[in-house]
Amino acid sequence: MSKVRFGLIGLGIHGQRYARHLLYDIPEAELYAICRQDPLKGEAFAREHNLRYYREYYDLLGDPHIDAVVVVTPPYLNERICTTAVSAGKAVLVEKPLACNTRQAVNILEAVARSGALLMVAHTLRFNSVVRTLEDHLDTIGPIHTISINQRLEPSPRAWMDDVAQAGGGVILHTGVHIFDLVRYFSGDEVQRVYCEVDRVVYSRLEDAFVALLRLRRHHIHCLVDAARYTGGRSGRIEIVGEKGQLLGDHVHGFAMTLVGRQAVPLAVPPPVHTVEQALRAFIRAFRTGEPPPITALDGVQAVEIAEACYHSASSGEAVALEDEESESDGMDEEDELWLHE
Repeated sequence: MSKVRFGLIGLGIHGQRYARHLLYDIPEAELYAICRQDPLKGEAFAREHNLRYYREYYDLLGDPHIDAVVVVTPPYLNERICTTAVSAGKAVLVEKPLACNTRQAVNILEAVARSGALLMVAHTLRFNSVVRTLEDHLDTIGPIHTISINQRLEPSPRAWMDDVAQAGGGVILHTGVHIFDLVRYFSGDEVQRVYCEVDRVVYSRLEDAFVALLRLRRHHIHCLVDAARYTGGRSGRIEIVGEKGQLLGDHVHGFAMTLVGRQAVPLAVPPPVHTVEQALRAFIRAFRTGEPPPITALDGVQAVEIAEACYHSASSGEAVALEDEESESDGMDEEDELWLHE
């Protein structure tokens, strides 16, 4: 079977991770062309690895030799690049977040629907060994009542991460979407209502910390999620509380356990994997089989929608309801009032 030829749009710190995996780790893939705005660095990388270089993404998308593209750019560019790519018939793997806001994300979703092209969003935490282990043991704890997830990180070295125009948002958009996606992944449910507060500790323009309460729709699960980009220590705690017991893990430090009564039982966690590589492999499988990708454009839209609701809540100081077509009322009922203030 012939290799899948890739074009890579964006060759910054994270884009180079994709480049290395495509060059050295995935035999069924060929990195054929790259796009980088800095011509000196882009041309040098292309010469070193015998690749085609394009300064403009639309020139790369016009190359008939390219089967699929990976988009690893600041999210304000994603709408323009992804809609052009799927319209050109290219399969797309786009780094999260899918877009800066729900409107842009929906525009991408609609372009995918019109074209019939493959688009997968790289919510790479789904491929983490601890996350997979916890997901495999969900049945052991019975119906889920509470989910608590947090992620603590050091400040980003990327200057654009504190630039409103380029980043589109702070830790809610760039780290929170990972957490929001995991809430949906573990629960199989959608977020109905959000209450969120934010803070700026290190960043000057965008939030580098948030705490949010999420209420899910069908199963009325309560979730407490938070993230911070102001600490020197990194962690990724996940707690899933069920009727029969609890699951606890940390996707950064690589452990997982079940808690029943006072007994903590360690779970066997497989060796760590490169989640970017695993995302690429899943994308290639979907490309070759024609099956839907494990993380769809709709998944990307819904994570961005939750992030946008968090921003609205933090701005207004009130709980924000996400649009629910099954709901007959947009108002907050008595149970929701109690939930928000208890």
